[in-house]
Amino acid sequence: MNTHFIRVDDKQYGPFSQHELRGLARKGKFNTADYVWHHDNSEWVHAEQLKELRSIFSDDLPHELTENKVIAIGGGKGGVGKSVFSSALGVSLASLDREVVLVDADLGGANLHTMMGILEPEYTFFDFYTLNRESLNDIALETPIEKLRLISGACGTLGLANPKYSQKLRFIRELRSVEAEYIILDLGAGSSYNVIDFFLAADEGIVVTNPDPTSVQECFNFIKICLMRKLKRAFHGNKQVIDLLERDEVTRPGRMKMPMPEVLEEVRKIDERAGDFFQQVLDSFRPNLVVNMLINPEDTREGVAIQSAAADLLGIDVDYIGYISFDENVRDAVRELRPFLLRDAKSKASNDMAKLVQNKLLGKSMFSSLWQKRKMQKVLEEEKNTYPDLKLAEKAPICSLKCFYWNDCEYQNGGHPCTIRHLEPIFKI
Repeated sequence: MNTHFIRVDDKQYGPFSQHELRGLARKGKFNTADYVWHHDNSEWVHAEQLKELRSIFSDDLPHELTENKVIAIGGGKGGVGKSVFSSALGVSLASLDREVVLVDADLGGANLHTMMGILEPEYTFFDFYTLNRESLNDIALETPIEKLRLISGACGTLGLANPKYSQKLRFIRELRSVEAEYIILDLGAGSSYNVIDFFLAADEGIVVTNPDPTSVQECFNFIKICLMRKLKRAFHGNKQVIDLLERDEVTRPGRMKMPMPEVLEEVRKIDERAGDFFQQVLDSFRPNLVVNMLINPEDTREGVAIQSAAADLLGIDVDYIGYISFDENVRDAVRELRPFLLRDAKSKASNDMAKLVQNKLLGKSMFSSLWQKRKMQKVLEEEKNTYPDLKLAEKAPICSLKCFYWNDCEYQNGGHPCTIRHLEPIFKI
């Protein structure tokens, strides 16, 4: 996932991924004679001098096929089901015989391990950041599901919620070395730079929202802030364009003073070549959208509304790839600390997930998708039978006056099994 700053006609742009640079090269906007910043030598060199970039100028080298695919799951609002969706996506791909690694990138608020039935991870991000383990592969844990591993976050560890820039760069570089076909990043809530930078560093981003108005608004704001972060990084060093972006307050919450297509026209007036790059950045940012916990069929229109707003106000295309129906089976599965696909592979939510993964992410035809769905359900049933039953509720102490938390606990229910103390291992992480 290496990124590069480039210099074209004495103006600096970037950082760009190799995939984005290949797109520029194909459009004739970046060639071997243009300059790239060489990090090791701290100097500008011609693009052709960097071995890792030579393939982007050739259509004969299928370099994309040799790389794993990093998918980031984000969204502005907490509680919309990002972690549940991330775990289900990982399970779905693994059941289709793909090697998958789930990464809990909710730094400081990790919870993905509990959804995979792992209460006390042997290794977490803490071991990676403190150099107790050299690589992300060293902290990838086996899960109860075949072909699916987990890199656990370090919940409650002071400092990891806001890592140093050097730590963040090391993490992004290391992602490409993880041994898997698919790497799924489960990001934290909100729009902090940590969340945004990880989302933009991925090959593909999926924004998850609920159909309620607050979630829809936060979803649009998240997409907008991601785009602005990408634009400002791309035009770092071009003061005129940066001043234009900041002057019109398009980075601030609330109503935009100038839609992005109009900003593009202003950039073209300043510099036609810069305008071309501006358009390239807009074209290269194409997030996917999933509406989660859908209750009414009419709620699918919220996804279309976000699509329309992004096109009109931001000048970008958002791919509305599907929805996941509200399903009590999902809540029950979370309580049991298991992915909902392994509780009932034929439930509404499970069927929606299978359709989304096969038709949209893997691009299967209708006939092929039907066959793959049956295969997937068969594998999930087998995994369900071998998935460990933690039976946490049976191990719970009885709620009583003797409990240290009796006066403060909002879950107080004397004489009955405690609903939270049996999860104490989770709080120790």
